Amino acid sequence: MQRHHSRFETTRSATTLLLGLAVSFGLAGCGSETPSESRPITASIDTNKARAPIGSPIAISYRFDVGADSAPIEKDYRVFVHFLDSHNALLFNDDHDPPEPTSSWSAGAELAYERTVFIPLYPYLGTATIQLGLYIPETGERLGLSGSETGNLAFQVGQIELLDQKENIFLVYKEGWHQLENDPDNHSREWQWTKREAVCSFRNPKKESVLYLEADTNVTAFEEPLEVTVMVGDNEITKFTVEDRNPFLKKIKIPADALGDEDWVDLRLVNSESFVPTEKNIGDDTRELGLRVHHLYVDTHTGT
Repeated sequence: MQRHHSRFETTRSATTLLLGLAVSFGLAGCGSETPSESRPITASIDTNKARAPIGSPIAISYRFDVGADSAPIEKDYRVFVHFLDSHNALLFNDDHDPPEPTSSWSAGAELAYERTVFIPLYPYLGTATIQLGLYIPETGERLGLSGSETGNLAFQVGQIELLDQKENIFLVYKEGWHQLENDPDNHSREWQWTKREAVCSFRNPKKESVLYLEADTNVTAFEEPLEVTVMVGDNEITKFTVEDRNPFLKKIKIPADALGDEDWVDLRLVNSESFVPTEKNIGDDTRELGLRVHHLYVDTHTGT
């Protein structure tokens, strides 16, 4: 059965996301307005797109500049990143641990790194303000920083305009896919399992594109490391091995000539093998499983 991304599904996904975010809003990056300490640290970000449709990925470059006279930070803080609507309500977040713990940041240091975030299918279009700060998850305690504070030790670092999802290249899921599932404790976290092979189609953009594939699998179910081949039409685009159980994100360039001249093109994920959990004594699931795909997206914006 083919699975189309319709407006009905968008509404359903947005509704479940609202329920999840309603809970997470009070949990992500909460804290007291009074810092236990502060440091002359300036945070900034840069996004690869000033305007992006909901449902699409954006690359965010983070940078922390530690002042030359900064005292050491004794604790390890987590970064909270909140995307807020015009009424300062939380749309989504990118809370994360920095690649180097804050207790290792030294005076005069510059920390820069990049992360990719998929904008949820949230029912909001327009300008989203981006606020950032540092906090201790266990206590909510926040670290005072330098910059444009907006209250509660959150610092405005940018904006992005959210566009209608009709700007996206929609995928039509064909054979080899199981039903959409989500995490009962976090309804915004969704995935679809593939079988050994899975196919979807999309309207041919007829120009160089980027395939975003975020997935994982139970590597212990395979006797040999799982090898995944990505095909576009009859062209093998890339092949890679899944090393561990952690989710991975592949950004795969698709040359324009690999797309051909047809109006629609097939994308095929081919796994070297599949598994049935009941046959491996790792659960009561009787389905044939390959990759667990969290995000699959074709983008014509190649500057990532």
